[in-house]
Amino acid sequence: MKKLLLTALVAIGFLASARANIQVVVSIRNQTAWLVDYDRILMTSPVSTAKRGMHTPTGYFEVSEKDVSHISTIYHVPMPYYMRLSGEPFGMHAGYLPGYPASHGCIRMPKNKAAMFFKSVNIGTSVRILPN
Repeated sequence: MKKLLLTALVAIGFLASARANIQVVVSIRNQTAWLVDYDRILMTSPVSTAKRGMHTPTGYFEVSEKDVSHISTIYHVPMPYYMRLSGEPFGMHAGYLPGYPASHGCIRMPKNKAAMFFKSVNIGTSVRILPN
């Protein structure tokens, strides 16, 4: 299983570096993220966005920071494979997915998917977050 995951990470990393049009699309309504190259879906992941009373911003962003072992400065919890968006105080990272919106605003992904997205995007990669 680890060998398969490593092979997938290498392949996706190659695709990301070989093409400049890699982007991420997140649907709050569907609680899903897609890694796309032009109109071709390379990878899909379930996500958990902001719970009731909190807010995941929508619109167009760019990956502005990547930190494999980030610690939240607000909540003081680990946020593995953190990808900050446009310098804002939220981003995408590995975290718990209960099957519904449950975060404080970040986009949580399963750890294996977060690792693959992290490997596939670069600083400057476009991220579009679609509203509910």
